[in-house]
Parts: sequence; structure tokens; C-alpha cells
Amino acid sequence: MNTEWIYSRLHLDRESGTPLITQIVDGITWLIASGDLKAEEQLPPMRELAEHLEVHMHTVRQAYQRLEADHLVSVRTRRGTVVLPYDPAVVAKRGAENPSHLIGVVLPNPGSFYTPFIQAIQEDSRELGYLPLFCYTFENPFLVDTYFNQLIARQVDGFIFVSIGPASLIEDPQSLDFFPPIVSVDVPDMPGYRILIDTEGAAYKVTRHLLEHGRKRIGLITPPLEWPNVTPFYEGYQSALEESGIDIQPELIAGVEGYFEDYGRSGAEQLLDQDHRPDAIIAATDTLALGVKGVIQERGLSIPDDLALAGYNDIQAAALIQPGLTTASIPAAEMGSLAVATLQKLIAGKKSQKQTHVISTQLVIRGSCGC
Repeated sequence: MNTEWIYSRLHLDRESGTPLITQIVDGITWLIASGDLKAEEQLPPMRELAEHLEVHMHTVRQAYQRLEADHLVSVRTRRGTVVLPYDPAVVAKRGAENPSHLIGVVLPNPGSFYTPFIQAIQEDSRELGYLPLFCYTFENPFLVDTYFNQLIARQVDGFIFVSIGPASLIEDPQSLDFFPPIVSVDVPDMPGYRILIDTEGAAYKVTRHLLEHGRKRIGLITPPLEWPNVTPFYEGYQSALEESGIDIQPELIAGVEGYFEDYGRSGAEQLLDQDHRPDAIIAATDTLALGVKGVIQERGLSIPDDLALAGYNDIQAAALIQPGLTTASIPAAEMGSLAVATLQKLIAGKKSQKQTHVISTQLVIRGSCGC
């Protein structure tokens, strides 16, 4: 590790009121939590760091001793101070006695579906005296774990995870006990307190409605089915078809890599390039459906005469496009408020026997289905 690089990342604010030792400890902890300082790398010699920061060497020695007490580094004779493998539970324990009034909120993106959800979290957190720190993963599991470690280093009082949770907690549910309270939203495989959406029911309602319009070849555009919060959507689609005596046709399932509009376009191209194209398409989100709509119209086809189209979420744009998008609506603002209220109770030490809340969806009928 280049010590000049470390020096460029460590700064002291002598007017902040925070002890210099604490600033040094927090700065180095942040570098370790972020993965910038890795196990077995060395910290600068105490004397050199003291000269760079313009503090007494005893100040740096005390900071290194606190880092060693937190099991973040090991001070070794003749080897200097070496970084240890990062254990977020240790850092979480250090901050448990000192409320920060911060809430870590980790979610996939700041897209239009999440707008009312984010606004509800902001407003309700402010009323309760908390500041939410929003982190966006853009479907990258590595960033989920990175933000988890970094927010632990910031000593947040609690977490809200949306769509995906830290792999370490999912694999080891018992480890939840070592961290600040956590509420997950739309993460079916996450242990602990959860807010889930009746995604299976949403897909069933939409598929059933298209079947009632006489559509028989109903295509589905979906992110990877192995994603825990995607599987139920497929199951609802499958259930509605089987109930009507229609077998699942693999060629009508277009798998895409995520939820963005471009993925909707690629999924639509997969389905429409077939000799026997579908007579209806369901997209697993409204954002995907917007991409589908563009491809349908570019090919000179009409919605809903040539193809019916439906989505899931009921984002604002769903009501604005022509024809309006039939979709299953999720009460996103309600979910945000419930997440904050649940987390606030957990932070206050109030447990609840009901660990899972299931949010219902509502079918919103517009012109894209033929109504």
C-alpha cells in the first residue's frame, strides 16, 4: 500500500470538536470498511503518520491501539501495524452505545417506482428525528455488501434493505443479532423483519385479465427467475395460465438482465422475432413495459389491437402514455412508511411477534389491455 495514498485520504478537522484520536480511528476504519485497505496491508509507521497529520506520535499510538482493540489491525513487532480481515460485527458493537440518528437505506436505483417510497422514508424519518442515508446498488450484489460495511462504519442506528440484502446475513441468519436493527423490503430470502409484496398475486391478476380478453399466447419479460423477488411473479403467471388449461411455452419467456427500459426493448425483440409472435406481453415492471411499447410501435404494430401489453408497479408514466398501461399497483409510499415505523420500533427495543408484513397489490385497468 502506498503510504502517500493513505495520507491523501486522511484529514483532520481541528475545529470539529471531535477528538483527533477519534478522527484518526474513524478515518482508518472507513478505509478498511470500504475495502480500500485490505487484510495484510500495512498502515504507515506511527512517527510518519504523526508528522503528516501534524500531531504528537502518542496520539497516533493511541489511535492504533484503539484500532487493535477493535480487531481491525494488529500491531506486530518488526512488522508494523497490519490490517486484519474486516469484521463488521466488531465495528457495529462499538457504535451500539452511541446513537447516530442515521438510517442506512440500500435500494436498487432512484427510479420512478421508488420515488414515492423514498419520499415517504424521508418525511417519516425526519419526523422521528432520523437522517436517512440512501445508497443505490444498480443490481450489483457487491455494492450491497460494500454499502453494508461502510454504513456500519458510519455507525447507523438501523438499516432498510430493498430488493436485495447482504449475502452474509442471508447465509447466516444468526448474525443479525450482532448488527443494528434491519428491516427488509421485497427481499423474500432475507431473515428477520420483512415487508413483502404479493408479487405472485399481482402477476396472477394481470395474466388472468389478459386471458379474459381472449389472449392465448401471453409472453413474459422478466429478470432472472432465480432472483428471490422475481420467482413469485413467474409463479403467478404460471398459475393463471395453468388454471385456464394453457401450458407454459418456454419460447414465450424472455429472460433479461435487469429492470431498465433497455432490457424491456431486448426482451420485446426476443419475443417479436419469432415466427409465431405472442398476442400479449406482460413485463415484470412498468419500466420494462415502456421499452416493450417502443419496440412494438417501431415495428408498426398497434397496442392493443395487435398486442396487448401489461406491466407491474404503476409508476407515474403508466397513466401518461397512450394507450395507458394496464398494470398491478404497489402502494410504494405505504411500504416506505411501514418500513420506517417498523425500524423505529426495533431501534427503540420494541419487538413484534409479526415479523413479516405482506402488501397487497391492485389491478389498474387502462387501454393497453383492450379495455
